Amino acid sequence: MSINKRVEQLIKKTTISKSAFSKATGISTVILSHISSGRNKVSLSTVEQILIAYPKINAEWLLLGKGQIFKDSLDTELTEMVEFQLTQLSDEMERFQKSATHKINLLRASLAELK
Repeated sequence: MSINKRVEQLIKKTTISKSAFSKATGISTVILSHISSGRNKVSLSTVEQILIAYPKINAEWLLLGKGQIFKDSLDTELTEMVEFQLTQLSDEMERFQKSATHKINLLRASLAELK
């Protein structure tokens, strides 16, 4: 599949119209129509505008047709794993803080009794 066809596919996957894609990327609707018809090749500037507007797009897919349209799902899995670990650590820290506060209060009570 040509890069022009991949841009067409991207428009369908990311927006409801060429006009909306044009607004998101700053690429004129005329240029997008020329890309769709094959009259124009996709320029490096166009690729750059697309990747800036849609950072989740896999640049290798857009340029070379390799891989998935969106960045590897591994990124999503990794993000979810880190978020899960962060939540666990936060919960652990909260439990530790409660336990430490409880021990401090017991020690203060014991100290008050000694006075």
